[in-house]
Amino acid sequence: MNMSKTENTPKSPLEILTSPLRADEIEWKVQASKNGKTLIAPYIDSRAVMSRFDAAFGPFGWQNALKEVGNGEGMAWLCGIGVKDESGEWIWKWDGSGLSDIEPVKGGISGAMKRAATQWGVGRELYNYPKVYLTGEHKFIPLDVLKRLEGLPTAIAKGVRLPEVITLNPNGSDVRKVA
Repeated sequence: MNMSKTENTPKSPLEILTSPLRADEIEWKVQASKNGKTLIAPYIDSRAVMSRFDAAFGPFGWQNALKEVGNGEGMAWLCGIGVKDESGEWIWKWDGSGLSDIEPVKGGISGAMKRAATQWGVGRELYNYPKVYLTGEHKFIPLDVLKRLEGLPTAIAKGVRLPEVITLNPNGSDVRKVA
């Protein structure tokens, strides 16, 4: 993932971290399914975060650290991601996440790492994505919908003006409002 400004000028580490995510770095998950529609949301997983930091700083130029905070129902994880600056000093940014519903500890750790990466600018544009709804209630996202959404990261990166809400049928086609 050696991204470059031009063929001969490599990007700075910060430019690599903050470059818009590619379709292969984004996954989609069902956030809510009720009242005949399903809300899906884009996210980045921890492996994509690690790849970005490796590309920006090399495997020895960054690190993460975890802290468990709270207890019981209030238990959460804090993750810090540290990078070496030009002088060799470690610069840290931290964020946290509570336990997740599925694989609580692993999910909490992963969530904290993704949030800490956002502090560095990784995937921050995901907050600007339109809300995407599917007609019907779904536990899983149909493959045709995922294929349709593959072009969204490129459109976002190019600054294409998109609607605030996109509603799709399970076959990936737009839902047209009937007048």
